[in-house]
Amino acid sequence: MTTAFRSQSAAKAVTLVVVVAGLASAVVHSATATAADQAIASTVQPDVNAWSMPLDAYVAPASDLEDQAEDLLIGRCLQQNGLTDWTVPHRTVGGLQALADATDTAANANPSPALATTKPLDAATAARRGYSGPSTAGAGAAAWKAWAFSPVRNTELSTLPAGTFDRCLAAARSTLGEPLDGQVMAASELAQRLTYLAALDARKDPSVLAASRRWNSCMASTKVRDLPASPDGMPTASMRATDGVRTGAATPTAAEKKIAERDVACQQSSGYRDALYTTEWSRLQHVTTADAQTLAHGSTDNPSLRHRLVATIESVQR
Repeated sequence: MTTAFRSQSAAKAVTLVVVVAGLASAVVHSATATAADQAIASTVQPDVNAWSMPLDAYVAPASDLEDQAEDLLIGRCLQQNGLTDWTVPHRTVGGLQALADATDTAANANPSPALATTKPLDAATAARRGYSGPSTAGAGAAAWKAWAFSPVRNTELSTLPAGTFDRCLAAARSTLGEPLDGQVMAASELAQRLTYLAALDARKDPSVLAASRRWNSCMASTKVRDLPASPDGMPTASMRATDGVRTGAATPTAAEKKIAERDVACQQSSGYRDALYTTEWSRLQHVTTADAQTLAHGSTDNPSLRHRLVATIESVQR
């Protein structure tokens, strides 16, 4: 790796330490019995179809999106400065997001799992891929790793005039923005953590439990032998064993998709989806004093940042 790359890695390592420290504090505050009596303004508009939640805008974009956008802009700049062999592997936005969601889950013991893991299944997804997660193939993880650590590429990079890489990096960041600091990342992790806890807590609400019972009755016709008491138990162990339901799975069977579509229809007809959404949203309108202070040091410009990253990736990779 070049000196420039080592500097980038060191900077990211320092940021990670700050984030972890902030997250540890946030989790402690969130797990105590401290009253959540501080009203906090919603950062997005309610939308049950998008499953938007009050703290969503605090959540930073997937780091792989930032890395890809930055690599592409740096590469274009380096090529303009004489480095002809800098072809960043093609990585799709969908694949990068799927990779982030697949690795950032409660199942992987992440204390602040991706928001995607707490959203219930929707009709479009059920019809397209059943319970299977989105494919991570477009992330091109293996190709990117081979490219990033290629000794040939790094040797060629070292032949450029001194300061070229640093100038290209600065130019890329002037377009995309500087890397998010530790406080912003701590707020991002906290927002995900609180949203995750609210989702779990909302499932225990009497209105949601009543809707779950109606959902269960509605699902009886599917003949799923280990049908759970509520939708969050889907897909079941028997379905995973027979259909191989998993993130990034191959094309799901017609039977799986049929059950998934019935699941969504029953969530809607039973009132489960609306009850869960309303309850979860309500639980996120107040936080503890400590959590409010952490969020106050965060940023709600993350949706705009994500838009810039996506636009850059899609335009430069054309």
